Amino acid sequence: MNIKFFFTSIFITLFLSAFSQKAKIEIKVIDSQNNAPLEFVAIYAGGEGALTDSSGIAIISTDKGYIELKANIVGYEPWKQKVLTDNLSHILLIKMEPSNSLLNEVSVVSGRYERQLITEVASVEIVKPDLLKSNNLSSMEQLLNRIPGIQMIDGQANIRGGSGFAYGAGSRVLVTVDDVPAMQPDAGFPNWRDIPVENMSQVEVLKGAGSTLYGSTAMNGVINFRTAWAGLKPETSISTSFTGYLSPRDPEKKWWSKMPFESNTNIIHRNNFGKLETVFGANYFHSDSYNYGNYEHQGRIFINGRYKFNKNLILQVSSLFNKGNSDSFVYWQDGDKNAYKGDTTTYNPSKKFRYFIDPVLTYIGKHHNEHKIISRYFSINNDVDNGKSQKAVMKYIEYRYRQSFKRLGIEFTGGLVYTGTDVSAVLYGDTTYKALNLASYVSIDKVFFKKLTFNAGLRYEYNSLRSPEIVEGIVIPNGKTTESNPVFKFGLNYLINPYASVRASLGQGYRYPTIAEKFIKTTAGAIRVAPNPNLQSETGYTAEIGIKHGLKIASWNGFIDLAVFRSDYDNMMEFVLKNVSKGFQSYNIGDTRIQGIETSIQGVGQIGDFYLTTLAGYTHIDPKYRNFSEIDTLSSTVGYNVLKYRMKNSARVDLGLGYKRFEIGGYYEYNSKMLAIDKIFDFGIRGVHQFRATHDSGSHVYGFRFMIKLIEDKLKLGINLNNAFNAEYSIRPGLLEAPRNISARLDWKI
Repeated sequence: MNIKFFFTSIFITLFLSAFSQKAKIEIKVIDSQNNAPLEFVAIYAGGEGALTDSSGIAIISTDKGYIELKANIVGYEPWKQKVLTDNLSHILLIKMEPSNSLLNEVSVVSGRYERQLITEVASVEIVKPDLLKSNNLSSMEQLLNRIPGIQMIDGQANIRGGSGFAYGAGSRVLVTVDDVPAMQPDAGFPNWRDIPVENMSQVEVLKGAGSTLYGSTAMNGVINFRTAWAGLKPETSISTSFTGYLSPRDPEKKWWSKMPFESNTNIIHRNNFGKLETVFGANYFHSDSYNYGNYEHQGRIFINGRYKFNKNLILQVSSLFNKGNSDSFVYWQDGDKNAYKGDTTTYNPSKKFRYFIDPVLTYIGKHHNEHKIISRYFSINNDVDNGKSQKAVMKYIEYRYRQSFKRLGIEFTGGLVYTGTDVSAVLYGDTTYKALNLASYVSIDKVFFKKLTFNAGLRYEYNSLRSPEIVEGIVIPNGKTTESNPVFKFGLNYLINPYASVRASLGQGYRYPTIAEKFIKTTAGAIRVAPNPNLQSETGYTAEIGIKHGLKIASWNGFIDLAVFRSDYDNMMEFVLKNVSKGFQSYNIGDTRIQGIETSIQGVGQIGDFYLTTLAGYTHIDPKYRNFSEIDTLSSTVGYNVLKYRMKNSARVDLGLGYKRFEIGGYYEYNSKMLAIDKIFDFGIRGVHQFRATHDSGSHVYGFRFMIKLIEDKLKLGINLNNAFNAEYSIRPGLLEAPRNISARLDWKI
């Protein structure tokens, strides 16, 4: 061998190797608006790719020289730039712009991972907190009532007629905060004042059965509140509002000489200390109601922290403490001049202290997988007069595993859930109950041909309840009942183009009775409620076909959505008056069907010099028994086939128009007449029958608002006129809604 040729070859090889070495680039990706790190951003350089971790950081190896670097994540505009990698010695910072298209918005409520709205297999609504602020709403239940397809009846969310009036127990809609159940463990009922509205980043509503991923309470849907975290810079926000109630339409109903009012004050501070993010908030709410003797005075604080041990391991702890006192009546004295005064035997003065602590541990693996342990300790102490006190403790632990197979177009989610509840209450017979729920679930999304998304899921639940062995003369063997049940779901979404899709889904539902539904024993004036230990669980399914299509006018963009749905329930549970001596009991009323149609439009953006926001929708339902018998109507005010406490038609509209520092807007709410209610309400409570007879055309409620930015992005003032035309209406029999009222809200961002 020629020795000169040998050394020349080695030299050339070493020379070429030196120039073909890979460059390692460390990249940090943040949100351009709040500087928050963005997780799971796909980074591409040449043929190489990587995902950012929870700190927004990714490391990618690529050739030296000029390369084209790309970053993509749903909900943000794609980022692309040429970068010289030869002498890149610092972290490359990428600021991504949130997408201006609502169709690019993402939610986690339907799949428990971020999924683009246009690719959802079921109906999902996304609402930003600006709607709450601009309307000066003090709680989440008021905000939910503005969303098409949702009806709030005495504090309970009713999606597309899936529930009636449940007397404060047994909701079919699960409420979660950052994916953690936020229901009162004994009654399956949300306490809306436990939700920190001042720290919301997004509200997501899944319409239809969510039992596969969320369990028993999610039979009719899921409402998930996502909280906000700190950006790179400290931020403090203060808001205060005042609402005064004016004279009702009928001057005889006015009992006050001094204006009833409510005030609401929030303060929130977010900060970032390197590896540690903190959020602190406080709220004080004071209400002396337009309803005589009704009041609520309560304060809450929350403290959230998130510590990043490294780019793969994060510990998050959220906590909230809520203390206050209140009083309210169940129904009025009469429907005439005393409609805003309660029957003196139905008031419920109470003191409450509730708190929860939510530790969450997240580990992100090297191969696009995530391990998460989610937990909650929830303590409730409601001290209520008249033998209605209760104490409850819930312990919740969930292990969730998520794996993203990008090349195969597969997203896998699976988990194990433990929920243990201890309840001690005079309300349930002055004894202790212990409930246990164990569950496992899997959900898979597969994308075919970059257009067709197929979703399938399975959950298996085990429930047990320990109670006294004898309740109301009924024997419960060994004081223990157990039950297990599987549920399935399937869904398809076909992307016609980037701005239009059709979807179809079928999800099974399963709901196990709450402790309150089976064992509650109480009275409120003429209303008596008795236990029913023989109450059985209910099952069913929700099927839906829908289409979503994008809209664009100038820089305004949004979508129109049309859905046809049907929900069938077997052994549906509702409170019914069958035995007059016992009063109301929760019974399995039989098999029911609720079907209908819903259309909505939502959009945001510029048209010329004006900024326009739109949220509107119309819902029609047909709620019936599947095997109708006149026996089903013995306790109802009508003798034909219709379920109680449903409005067949409803409409919601909210419009906002902004110009420079000013914004005007308004809302409209319509509910058709509630056709059927319980006879005891209609004839047993004074004034209900007469009121329903003279208010038989449904309710039309309008409101208007004006907002001015006193200091751009720093200080703004809003004025709201609610129930502007002073409509006199009742959503739930025996309870009149608020008369015309005016409110003012001041927001200050430091």
